[in-house]
Order: sequence, then structure tokens, then C-alpha cells
Amino acid sequence: MSDSGGTGDASGSPRALELVIEPRSQRFDPADDRWRGQVSELYTGLAREVGGLRRDAERVAGAKGAVETVILALGSAGAFTAAVEFLRAWLGRDQSRRLDVSWDVDGRTERVTVTGDAIDSTGIDRIAEAVAARIGEKSWPSAGTEPS
Repeated sequence: MSDSGGTGDASGSPRALELVIEPRSQRFDPADDRWRGQVSELYTGLAREVGGLRRDAERVAGAKGAVETVILALGSAGAFTAAVEFLRAWLGRDQSRRLDVSWDVDGRTERVTVTGDAIDSTGIDRIAEAVAARIGEKSWPSAGTEPS
């Protein structure tokens, strides 16, 4: 995850806000093939519908394989809107699902958890405000409205 501090790159363009997306389930074990299929569909859908999806793998000493981190870069209001719509639909298909989402702001990590049984607009609003700050918007419309 890159730090959200600052307003842009060397060209003056706003940088994307990078969200770490960690799907969880109350019903399935993380190693269950059914859950792994659902997670794969989540990432494939995000890449197709939103773009800006990146997978980083970090080796863990003394363990087989690597820990994968999935990062979704949101650099525009349109990308954020597409991501929210897709994530709401994915969560809504199974109320045992949840997403732990984190991002960096000025060197500190912000976190929200969004669940399938109670899609909390407060958590989504926190992400929206971080995206708005990153892309140079003054504020973000409240839940239920489209960004301008």
C-alpha cells in the first residue's frame, strides 16, 4: 500500500488511493475450494469492472508459499462508484461474507469492515472521503447519491 499523503505525482495528477481488500467468510474456511472460488470471482470481477487491481505476494520466512495482498487502486470518482456497486453486489449474494478494507493516509492505516448482512454506508463513506481527498475533490456525496 502506498501512502496517501500528498495530492499527486510529479506531473501534478492526483494519485490513486490504494485499498487493500481482504475478503472473509463466516461460513467457509479460507482453504475451502468453494470459498477460494468466490474470492477468485471477486478479484476477477473487480479487475474487469473497475480495473486497477494488483496482487502483491510476499514470502514468509519458514513457510511454504507467500502471503498475497490484493490492492485496488481508485483514481477517479467513476472507479470508486464502479467498485462500490460491484462490492455491494458481491457482499449481497451471501450474508456471511465481509470485506476488511484498509488504506494509508498520512502514514497511518485506516480500516473499515463491510459485511454482507449489514452493508454499512458509514464504512463506504469513510473510503469515499479518502478517495475524494486523494483525487482532489472537496467532499463526497452522502450514501445513495451519485458522485458528480
